[in-house]
Amino acid sequence: MRSLLTVVGIAIGVAAVVALASIAWGFQKSWEQAYTSRGTDLIVTKITSRSPLPEPFSEQIQAQMLALTHVQEASGLLTDMISIDDSPTVMVFGWQTKSFLWDHLKLIEGRWPAGEDDKVAVIGTVAAELLRKTIGSPVQIETGEFKVCGIFESSALIENGAIILPLRQLQAATDREGRVNFLNLKLKPGTKPEDVDLLRATIKERFPSYKAFAAGEVAQNNTAIQIAKAMSWGTSIIALVVGAVGVTNTVLMSVFERTHEIGILLAIGWRRIRILRMILFESMLLSLVGGIVGIGFGFVTVKILQNTPLMRGKIEGYISAELLGVAILIALALGILGGLYPAYRGSRLHPSEALSYE
Repeated sequence: MRSLLTVVGIAIGVAAVVALASIAWGFQKSWEQAYTSRGTDLIVTKITSRSPLPEPFSEQIQAQMLALTHVQEASGLLTDMISIDDSPTVMVFGWQTKSFLWDHLKLIEGRWPAGEDDKVAVIGTVAAELLRKTIGSPVQIETGEFKVCGIFESSALIENGAIILPLRQLQAATDREGRVNFLNLKLKPGTKPEDVDLLRATIKERFPSYKAFAAGEVAQNNTAIQIAKAMSWGTSIIALVVGAVGVTNTVLMSVFERTHEIGILLAIGWRRIRILRMILFESMLLSLVGGIVGIGFGFVTVKILQNTPLMRGKIEGYISAELLGVAILIALALGILGGLYPAYRGSRLHPSEALSYE
């Protein structure tokens, strides 16, 4: 029973690592997938804008970016998190109509916005289900009311759970006329990696307040994602420390209860290093079982969380072979750390004292 409880304690710690790290990595992967799907090669934003949603800036810089060498298209967008109906927050995008940003979306029902003056919204399949919206349904966004004109599907989860408006409409609704918080650059075909590096250096030189990121770098440098990762590891470490203490307690109690047995093994010729290896192996085996069970718990936890109404369309767990390998290594490390002292204590017993121990 004591060993079973220890396995459960380790499993909870490992499950915390798997679930929290999976959600944090999945959040990052969702944004990377969104940028990749749009065909965006570089994202330009304020160099100081490392908040979850960067501060908007003038969209007039778009024309200057479009004039740079190797840039084929430039499209500004405005992103915000807004409470819609009963939903706490929904991702709302303002995209320039007729831009390349729309090309990867698949229209399931209805139509696309006709232009910047079209006071309509298109909604992702997940958002439509959660908000219970259909074609023609009204959507209140800040000071403006919009009609749903289309329902779309995207390969990126973050977009399936979002609402997209013409850029001018979202700017007007949020009182941010003429402002965007991202510029998406699509480069000309055949642009070489060294040309991309030169373009980024040029943007840094000509526009000191801005920086061009590759698609993956934006997510990696996002403060919200960094905080999520830090919190996931912080919480996991606490759970793992508790698990390590449990391992130490269980193995140490096992050594006390088997003192007479260890004395017999020493008396018949077992070397102390063999006793130490035996106890460490038992500790690692205990932790390994807990780690495997914890991986299963973590996987189930992620599936449950990402399907809850509060989280659906916002997070998607990313469980990779790398994460599973890290979880197993953590479990084995817990076994080693938790078993070191009991193994040392057991291997240092004197045979005559151990044989007389009751």
